[in-house]
Amino acid sequence: MDEKQELLEIYKLHAELADSISKQRATANRFYILVLSGLAVLFSTFLQRKNGVPLGWLMIGFGAFGMLLALAWSIIIRSYCQLNSGKFQVLLALEEKLAYPFFKHEWKLLGEGKDSKSYRKLTAVETSVPIIFGICFVVLLLIGIFLTYNGSDL
Repeated sequence: MDEKQELLEIYKLHAELADSISKQRATANRFYILVLSGLAVLFSTFLQRKNGVPLGWLMIGFGAFGMLLALAWSIIIRSYCQLNSGKFQVLLALEEKLAYPFFKHEWKLLGEGKDSKSYRKLTAVETSVPIIFGICFVVLLLIGIFLTYNGSDL
């Protein structure tokens, strides 16, 4: 196998790895949405039952757990973003040695990410979802703390 063919094979493998990372990222997002949504449903189920657990403590428990899950999700998204960024930097470097720099041309057509009409960064939306979940669970946690330390039980 000559050097150009070997380079092309390395490029193809690296492009497949970048695609695989994107699929893993989507799977991780679905997992956290499912778990956090399930946690919200479980919390509402506990609210409907009179099971003897004080409301404040229930809110603290679910709020803390949900907040930690949202934080973990946010960290995982950032990690996948960094990994994808590194993969595409390597692909762009490899493309300089190939006959046609596919990703470089595509990135130029998309305005290199600077024009939101040509290219909307999904990462901006993707990173806001765990923050929204996290804020909801922080509010739940704070209300639970307030209820517990004021001796209130709704």
